[in-house]
Amino acid sequence: MSEETFELTLAGRRWALPHLPFRAIKSIQPALFAVYAEAGGAEMTSASVAQLGEAQFDRLAEATWRAIACLEPGLSYADFLDLPFSVGELIEAFPALARAAGLRAGAPGQATREASPEAGKSISIA
Repeated sequence: MSEETFELTLAGRRWALPHLPFRAIKSIQPALFAVYAEAGGAEMTSASVAQLGEAQFDRLAEATWRAIACLEPGLSYADFLDLPFSVGELIEAFPALARAAGLRAGAPGQATREASPEAGKSISIA
């Protein structure tokens, strides 16, 4: 795993998310895929994102909190929800969150699974 980080900014605070551990990814990825699909998937536009509702924002907020909690375990979900961030900030955090969860952006508006290392090469788990 590389030491690459993905900057996420909400409520004037910045977090440099590392590649997340599987325990976080398994709860974050389903929410990200659901929000991505409900926002139009590869055909996502500003108009389709504007059609997202409270349930989708709740899923995205929880996924974002779970990622931040890997860095800041003392931040409760209730305290996270009390931070003064906008829906726009939450949407802007989506790409960094997706990359930290092992997804990468394809063409604008697309998220795809992270490519595997070169075939035949071993993967270090140290």
